[in-house]
Amino acid sequence: MAERTERGKEPAGAHVVPVGGAKRNYLIAPRRGLAAKLSGLQPLAATAMNNTLSTLGVEIVRRIRRGASTVQALSTGPSEATDVVVARLEPERAELLRQTLPPTLMIAEDKPLSYGVHLQRVLAPPEKLSVQARVTSKKLRFRVLGANDKPLAKTTVQLAGDAFPVNGVTDDDGEIELTLQTLGDRPPRVLVVTPPTDYWDLFVTDPHLSDSVVNVIRVRSLSETIPGFPEQYRFGWGQRLMGLDKLPSEFTGAGVKIAIIDSGCDNTHPLLGHIKLGRDFAGGTEPNAWNQDVIGHGTHCAGVIAAQGKDKKMLRGFAPDAEIHILRVFPGGAYSSLLEALDYCISNEIDVVNMSLGGDAEINPVVEETLQFAVLHGIACVVAAGNSGDAVKYPACSPETLAVAAIGTLSEVQPNTFDATSIQNGQVSPDGLFSPSFSCHGPEIAVCAPGVAIVSTVPGNAFDAQSGTSMAAPHITGLAALLLAHHPLFQTQFRTRNRDRVAALFGAIRSISTPEPLTADRIGAGVPNIGAIANSLQARPSEAAVRQAAMAGARAAPPVVQSQGWIGPLATATWQQDFGGSVLGGTLSSAPPLPVPQGWLLTANPYYWLR
Repeated sequence: MAERTERGKEPAGAHVVPVGGAKRNYLIAPRRGLAAKLSGLQPLAATAMNNTLSTLGVEIVRRIRRGASTVQALSTGPSEATDVVVARLEPERAELLRQTLPPTLMIAEDKPLSYGVHLQRVLAPPEKLSVQARVTSKKLRFRVLGANDKPLAKTTVQLAGDAFPVNGVTDDDGEIELTLQTLGDRPPRVLVVTPPTDYWDLFVTDPHLSDSVVNVIRVRSLSETIPGFPEQYRFGWGQRLMGLDKLPSEFTGAGVKIAIIDSGCDNTHPLLGHIKLGRDFAGGTEPNAWNQDVIGHGTHCAGVIAAQGKDKKMLRGFAPDAEIHILRVFPGGAYSSLLEALDYCISNEIDVVNMSLGGDAEINPVVEETLQFAVLHGIACVVAAGNSGDAVKYPACSPETLAVAAIGTLSEVQPNTFDATSIQNGQVSPDGLFSPSFSCHGPEIAVCAPGVAIVSTVPGNAFDAQSGTSMAAPHITGLAALLLAHHPLFQTQFRTRNRDRVAALFGAIRSISTPEPLTADRIGAGVPNIGAIANSLQARPSEAAVRQAAMAGARAAPPVVQSQGWIGPLATATWQQDFGGSVLGGTLSSAPPLPVPQGWLLTANPYYWLR
């Protein structure tokens, strides 16, 4: 007989579920193929999953169709359920479903992702104060000037007193008026000025301001503080710290595919015009809108990884000749858009993924399974640890990824900037490196990389200095691409795209890291330095360079067949660079005589282009 209860009282052990919460989006996904089998489960059929959701009356927002490569990973049969459903549910019903779902299904909230805010633009709310004092309002006028006392329009000015911060944007004359509220005659606490591009921010505590005159503020430009900027600015301080400037120019990451999951990339920037591939997963109707970066965050990351300055001038990224894929998920990014982006990476055989993004510290099981599939396909996922100064965020805290913390150096921090406020006592090494206060930390941190005052490309043919673990992760992504392209280990023993390759890559990154006398859970193995192993790397010419050399040789009427140096008429042969005996590419029969490029070996047929 059913147990009777009085109103407001529940039987012992009952689970009380609150009601009335606003609906949220949730991911409902099947546990896939072999993963289910290993847990002693029979994989769920697609019809069974659809019938179950229909019976429950779940409001389906959309379905995420998995790519063919993702479907094949770990699958055990053609009828197996593969789609991820985005459903809209009340939190209490989602919790009830979670507790009663069959073990072949997973449910997790489709939480929003953050790309790492411009830290210098955020002021903390004031401490709680007594409101018995008289509230005073003051109107303060500001004029912001840049290089040569030029008025700076579209510059954000924030002012904090005892109330919440007020802010505004300067007009064409560089002017703005703000109303400051304080208790009694207290002075303002903080003034923050953030030009849109090409300038350092200004962060001043206890500023001396007047409400009777216009307060003139001068900010410093990048060109005023960086010698030769931008024409002679070849390497940022972070790239120099990691030894990129010690590598010969031919080490460019050719042959490696990199995906940047972020806010897009403005490829009209002269240093990013070679980026031609991408996809928009931000929810728009145009899949090719990946080059519309309204935030600037993704363009900044792309510059660190792949900026390509001409004539060995201007900024060079770590891997300018890598094949870059821009996967736009911001603004509005959530775990569902991350799933779609990761599916793209699996289908397109991406080698390294940069994720300067994150949610909270809780592992999402649906995303986690997709990360496992990615690793099985040999995809290395490099993720920013987070900028909240506490526990490492997801997906950086996943065991399938490489979590990257940020590090700064005192020599590059400009005075009166937000960067200067991130320096904390006890986290500065004797050589001036420091762990900034905003960097998330914990045992998941694998390595650290430059992430304070990083100058890179932003939309509008401009540059900006930004800080965050979002800037640190691209340094590691670029370095990973160089290792995959130029270290013999990944052309021989770990050439096959699988989990062992990813583990070897992450191990190689740790092995070339220099430990610092800082807290281990803030820096991991330390800062990687690829310059330290420059002698063990091998240059990898681009396919275009090889073809150009071949065409030049054909026009030069070379001599007849020799054992090395030339391929004569009707001959078929391979050209193989000394990568430990590996051969890459396709087949060609040489009708006209073709030259063997310098540094290559003539071997048996068929002929292979190096990719």
